[in-house]
Amino acid sequence: MSAKSVVTIVSRALAIYFMAWFLSDLTYLPSHLFSVLHYDSGLDVPGRTTYWHDSARISLFFLTFRLVALFFAVQWFYRAGPRIQAYFLTSSGEENGGIDR
Repeated sequence: MSAKSVVTIVSRALAIYFMAWFLSDLTYLPSHLFSVLHYDSGLDVPGRTTYWHDSARISLFFLTFRLVALFFAVQWFYRAGPRIQAYFLTSSGEENGGIDR
């Protein structure tokens, strides 16, 4: 089996892992949206604190950011492009500054 084939297999395995992580995080999206909408509706009450509303918005933002990052990671690793192959297939001579021992 060639080194390129191994890199492709490992890259696809990482893509499957990231896809499972993406789908797992996607299940949290409805509860985060519900939380933000819930705290949005209670802000018109005088004396109501915005702590939980801000916390829910921050949590939703980072969940969305993580979902987008995982989506692109899945795409990148599944394609196993030349950058991934170049990263994983660098020879030890290049890592040691050109000196082979």
